[in-house]
Amino acid sequence: MKEKIISISFVGILLLFLTLGLFLKDRDISSYERRKLMTTKKLKGDFIENLDTYLTDQFPLRDELISIHSIFERYVLGNIESNDVYIKDGYAIEKNYPLDSKSMQDFINKINYIQSHYLQDSQVFYTIIPDKAYFLNSNKYLKMDYEEVLEGLSNNLKVDYIDITHLLTLDDYYKTDIHIKQPSYHKIIKEFSKYYHFPYHELEYKEHKYDKFYGATYSKIPSFTRPDTIIYLSNSILDKAYVRHLEYGDKEVYEEDQLEGVDSYNVFLHGPSAFIEIENKEENVEGELIIFRDSFGSSFAPLLIPYYKKITLIDLRYMDLSVVEKYVDFKNKDILFAYSTLIVNNSNLLKVRIS
Repeated sequence: MKEKIISISFVGILLLFLTLGLFLKDRDISSYERRKLMTTKKLKGDFIENLDTYLTDQFPLRDELISIHSIFERYVLGNIESNDVYIKDGYAIEKNYPLDSKSMQDFINKINYIQSHYLQDSQVFYTIIPDKAYFLNSNKYLKMDYEEVLEGLSNNLKVDYIDITHLLTLDDYYKTDIHIKQPSYHKIIKEFSKYYHFPYHELEYKEHKYDKFYGATYSKIPSFTRPDTIIYLSNSILDKAYVRHLEYGDKEVYEEDQLEGVDSYNVFLHGPSAFIEIENKEENVEGELIIFRDSFGSSFAPLLIPYYKKITLIDLRYMDLSVVEKYVDFKNKDILFAYSTLIVNNSNLLKVRIS
């Protein structure tokens, strides 16, 4: 009898949710999961193929149920991780473990290949941006051996290193996202100036704030967590800068219409983009900088605009190296490889075919 009651209750709850789904309006975007959802418009395109995704995406109270699952695993079962995410001092930290030695060697090979084939007549440095797991206690949390990573790169890359790890703490990162807050890059830009020999200035910036930033890891933690606040910095130099994307054409340094989109971090240089050229309209500045970068570069590159006549951003996750050479003259340029440890451990994302 007890089993029958449980079965009937389960079916009843399932039917209730399915019935609610028929009357509730479709959601286009999940701020919680930071992605677009399947809607009836897309469902009509291929009903059979898309039905399962549609029912899952539009399931009533979907966000709440995902959050409850995270709460149950963390606070009832006592797990220190859920969905490969730790929570420490209010920070959601993705587990970057274990170290993939083959990936690290592949990363080394790709950077050395670019250096030897294209950058012989340039001033070249690399920097590694640690992901948030770098700041975890290794005795309590699973984390890769970051000392092995930094030492392995230093011993094998044919490029000089700019160490920024000592400049960063966990407070410099967003709580619900993998990235560093833009104001925290001031000290890093100052460090870069020591190597590239541009005159660093304590420039004045206007702060713009957006307090509804649901980062990349927000959907993997309880939904009662407060969203982050994005601060992006502008001044007259950045306001007048000319920005051209290979894919999107002319844009602004800060695309404010992206704040209410799927990913608010896309306010920085319109988000993921294979190739961007930024021209400083000031007449009293010279030199060109080329940055091979991942998504972290979107927020620190704007703070370098005052120091160069032109900055070129290349994201090899979206553009093959063989195509890049058609658009860029590397000779006598400042070159920076700026990659996070997440890319070092997933170097297959970089489209570099070594011949």
